[in-house]
Amino acid sequence: MDILRKELNYIYSSQNLGNEILDREHIEECKVIAGSIASATNACCVLTDAARDYCYLFGGELASLLGIGDAPRLYAEICSSDEDVIYNRLHPEDLVEKRMLEYEYFKFVDSLPAEDKVRHKAICRIRIKDREGRYRVLDNSTQILKTSPNGKIWLILCCYDLSPIQEFQTDINAHIKNNHTGEITSLSFSDKKNHILTAREKEILLLIKEGKPSKQIADTLSISIHTVNRHRQNILEKLSVGNSMEAIMAATAMGFL
Repeated sequence: MDILRKELNYIYSSQNLGNEILDREHIEECKVIAGSIASATNACCVLTDAARDYCYLFGGELASLLGIGDAPRLYAEICSSDEDVIYNRLHPEDLVEKRMLEYEYFKFVDSLPAEDKVRHKAICRIRIKDREGRYRVLDNSTQILKTSPNGKIWLILCCYDLSPIQEFQTDINAHIKNNHTGEITSLSFSDKKNHILTAREKEILLLIKEGKPSKQIADTLSISIHTVNRHRQNILEKLSVGNSMEAIMAATAMGFL
């Protein structure tokens, strides 16, 4: 789990939805909406229940193109509020920026009254691997579909659709828009993204890339093995990867190395 995901989980938990009486009928209504969008557009839609840490995935033919499912229509329930089946296919650089957009979006809407929470949508353009391992550019949107009785963030809809523009630009083209007023806010994460890893973490990752074990890295940098291993774990969490090889690949793709 990456660092920004932990921040998102904190926002979810701060809603204290366990203290409210939530009508499951609203979940079923929103599942119908998500399924209808996926069916009508052949896109992929994910409905997240922030109260239960649960996802409902609906996929049209795009799901087959991406290798998520083989059937013309896909429905799956995921015991997590995270869309790993999709996020695991994201370009590493885009994953970091999408996490940043999600965090800024949810932090922003969390401060709004209930009627305004559902009026705002986060939109971006991201690269996701298809079943052949090629990156496809997808248009992505995230919005609050239903608030809780106390006006908290509850049911969240995230949609993915094949973009008509397959030439990727320099970033994910992140925006937050208000469909009520027409106000659109552009966001850029280039500078913030470049500081995901500290100078020391980049230094250690470069030594790992050169094949140096923790003991040699510790001797080279005049620090303890414990400190080296702590930095290594921080690197894996920040880049949302499982091992050093994946960290090197992700950091290289993001231009850190």
